[in-house]
Amino acid sequence: MRYYRDTWADIDLDALQYNIKSLEKHHQKALIAIIKANAYGHGDDMIAKKALASGAKILAVSSLDEALSLRYKHIKGPILVLGHVSPSDIHVAIAEKISVTVTSYAWAKAILKEDLTGLVAHLKIDTGMNRMGLKTLEEVLEVLHDFDQAGVITEGLYTHFASSDDPKEIQTQAQYELFEAMFHKINRSFKWIHCSNSDAAIHFDTPLCNAVRIGLALFGYSSFEFDLKPVMTLKTKLVNVKTIQAGETVSYGATYTAPHTEIIATIPIGYADGWNRKHQGDVCYIGDSACEFIGRICMDQCMIRLDQLYPEGTEVELLGKKASIYPMSKHLETIPYEILTQLSDRIPKVYLEKCKPINTINPRLIKKED
Repeated sequence: MRYYRDTWADIDLDALQYNIKSLEKHHQKALIAIIKANAYGHGDDMIAKKALASGAKILAVSSLDEALSLRYKHIKGPILVLGHVSPSDIHVAIAEKISVTVTSYAWAKAILKEDLTGLVAHLKIDTGMNRMGLKTLEEVLEVLHDFDQAGVITEGLYTHFASSDDPKEIQTQAQYELFEAMFHKINRSFKWIHCSNSDAAIHFDTPLCNAVRIGLALFGYSSFEFDLKPVMTLKTKLVNVKTIQAGETVSYGATYTAPHTEIIATIPIGYADGWNRKHQGDVCYIGDSACEFIGRICMDQCMIRLDQLYPEGTEVELLGKKASIYPMSKHLETIPYEILTQLSDRIPKVYLEKCKPINTINPRLIKKED
């Protein structure tokens, strides 16, 4: 399929499988694949299919509409919603066999007004993140009793670590001990018990748990050294090459002035694609040569300085093995999560297996059925 644009993302499904197998070998627990935010910008349905085929036991998303997006794309595997689901929409979750998270005591009481027969739930314990979950043993026991009476299948118990990227593990250890104590006081078995996100699964042991939630590490990134492969390579092509003279300015606001004669190029990516305006001064790569972004990033395009004359159509790596996400995160004063999830669906995705394209998805070119 042609995608009619000179900017695209190669998505290496073999790298995704490699990461899953590498992580499973390390933590030796069931893997819950976190594919919220359109699989961290990688495309939810293709990533979901490959994750399940590679051994993931559950897919997890942030909201009911993300879960429904997977169901509408014929994803049949177990799906867990990690965030709030409106009580009035519980019947949809039941009908589509989508598991939900107990996000608060008040929420658990509110859904009792609905017919909950067949609902599958994971109960979240708030051990210090102070975002979602139940905080006291009394709340937990009351909710479990209510759910048992209402026909809810409470199959999971979990918490979320707030500082799992901290190598000192002080808060992580404290949260885990609170969770472990709560579990023993509940005195009940659960099909799934999970605490760890990507960094904790790599760096922190949770012997009580039989599953881990893996998000960012699926796609090749972690705060700790680990055997992972980046799944996405973001690419573009030079579409305009020119020489400018000393004193000429580039882009809106004339924020860059050429100090001497330079060769520059325009590439078709901008902030409407999720390419942040802070990329000015950052670099992309043509082969091994770093090319600096000069002038302000425009909505659809931006300019780079070349080290030599290249023909129009030359391929540029924006994000990948050369254009690493870590120095990019530092330059942008952000984290890899934000870089990936801000990439717009204007960017077509080419899915690869054994280095060969197996599918191309550009949402703007999907024809609607009559």
